[in-house]
Amino acid sequence: MPIAEVISSAITRAFNELYGYTLAQVDVEHPQNPLWGDYSTNVAMVAAKNVNKLPVVLAKEVADYLRSEQLAGYFATITTAGPGFINFTLSSEYLLGQAAQVLKLMGGFGSSEVGRGKTIALEHSNVNPNKAAHVGHLRNALIGQFVERVYEFIGYDVTVQYYSNDLGVQVSTSLLGMAKLGSDFDSTQYAKFDHYAWDVYAKISQQLDADVELKAQLDTLIVKLDSRDPEVSQKQSELSKRILKDNLATFHALDIDYDVIVYESAIKDTLMWEKTFLILKKNPKVYLATEGNSKGCWLVSLADKSAEVATKSTEIEEDKILVRSNGIPTYTGKDIAYHMWKFGLLPVDFSYSLADLGTQQKPLYETNPLGDIKVSFNNSDIVMDVIDVRQTYAISAVRKTLAYLGYSAQARNLIHINYGHVYLSNNTSTQLGYAVDTTQSAHMAMSGRKGIGVKIDDFVVLVDKALQDSFGAFPNSAAVRNAVIKFDMLRYDTFQDIVFDLALALTVKGFTGPYVQYTHARANSLLEKAGYLVDDTKLEYMLNQYTKLALSTSEQEVLKVIYKFPEVVMQSANQYAPNLVCVYLYELCQKFNAFYNDSPILKTAQGDIRDFRLFLTAATKQVIKNGLYLLGIQAVDSM
Repeated sequence: MPIAEVISSAITRAFNELYGYTLAQVDVEHPQNPLWGDYSTNVAMVAAKNVNKLPVVLAKEVADYLRSEQLAGYFATITTAGPGFINFTLSSEYLLGQAAQVLKLMGGFGSSEVGRGKTIALEHSNVNPNKAAHVGHLRNALIGQFVERVYEFIGYDVTVQYYSNDLGVQVSTSLLGMAKLGSDFDSTQYAKFDHYAWDVYAKISQQLDADVELKAQLDTLIVKLDSRDPEVSQKQSELSKRILKDNLATFHALDIDYDVIVYESAIKDTLMWEKTFLILKKNPKVYLATEGNSKGCWLVSLADKSAEVATKSTEIEEDKILVRSNGIPTYTGKDIAYHMWKFGLLPVDFSYSLADLGTQQKPLYETNPLGDIKVSFNNSDIVMDVIDVRQTYAISAVRKTLAYLGYSAQARNLIHINYGHVYLSNNTSTQLGYAVDTTQSAHMAMSGRKGIGVKIDDFVVLVDKALQDSFGAFPNSAAVRNAVIKFDMLRYDTFQDIVFDLALALTVKGFTGPYVQYTHARANSLLEKAGYLVDDTKLEYMLNQYTKLALSTSEQEVLKVIYKFPEVVMQSANQYAPNLVCVYLYELCQKFNAFYNDSPILKTAQGDIRDFRLFLTAATKQVIKNGLYLLGIQAVDSM
């Protein structure tokens, strides 16, 4: 049981037995000042009026009760402070026991069965198959990979879905560009086909802005593609799948893989949208606009009003369009159908085949009208979508619509994991060959329509070159390169915009992936030199010996970070926050390296002390490895 729950349960019992009062909740936190202990609660101040006690007196009485409880194995001291805080300092026995648990559970330390029996449909990456993936897509995929791993780590069954939007404006623009501007793909000029498609898309987009006739051709193409014109659909399918294959190869180079590809065209071909629309039109919150800019469109009311009162044009424009006046459903409309399928709310499913793309080792399925594999990916308990913050309004429309249809549980379990934009620092932009006006901005914004952006592939090459220039050839260079990229993308709060600077990410010292990898490699080197191995029998004996040792400050500080790992895992999962794991690993590495510098390990004369320090090194190494795994980063044994 987590320590915070141990404290909360004990305090709840104290209030029941001492005062006959049941607490609604007990807030337990880590105090900012370590001198105040490892945990603290202000429950005495919060509940004082309810039991007619002064907070200071109440805190003392509860602390006295807790000391008499069977908590000695957890805490060295339970004290009171200030106006009524109760502070808890963990015992050495407990801390040593947690470190021993690391070496018993190894890769399982920090995991749990919280989500046992529950399924999650996780959607991330979702690059439109019209051009190469860029660094904004990279942040999406890395957050998605973290969510996949951390939720599997706590017991959920997670299926990763890749939504390939092979209908609509962007892919139609790409198809038009290939017809008007495309020539034979020159592999000597472009490293990959999706890079070529990037340039074609940018060129045709710029022409569309100035050519009304060309825009009309695009509109016609969109309608033909949506109506599944055989010739247009065949051409688009071939183009989209060629680009998709290159996109997935890009992610594979970063160890990111998927379970199933869902094509938007499959939603169209199964009549999933039409069946959903029949249901929607019966709902009073869905209506046909008869005036305003949205005249002729079907909309869903997002305000607390029914269709009967949504008559004023200003009110209509505040609602979300589901079907355009030309009869084509919007992304939001199709998203409603798609999410109803994910939750198993529609009497229809896709057919599947194995995707023969060669982009990953584990099986990758795809929707295919001719597929005959007996597998399904719907009926999920929870749906998680990693989509940037600009789609918050659209996702809220899907969630509200589900609730309108009576699916309140599914509406609550539709989770939008949004994230901020990715910019590049001016220095990094210059390294990539872009002209930067430093007087206008401290970073560069990107635009796919203008061809301004950073392809993930180019970015990876740049990081590889920078590492080579800085350090020459070295072992595990690909793993270190991925650590540079992933850690620097994930160390920020998910919801904030980030400015990536290559020079800062490459440093081996400081808050970076290579620094964490280096610490793991250092610990591994120590253990290999010592020939350190441990089994359960030896571990029990050693623990008895270690409780007799007077631990140094640096040794205690390492132990006081190790035990927090399961807590950080749960917190990072609940908040969809890989940055919490990054911060934790950095702190653990700092404490371990301080311990390493302060305390001789291999050269110490005393056997028990040497064994304990190797034990602490082994536990630290394993926790670093577990944390890096959650971030999608390989824990290398040498650098």
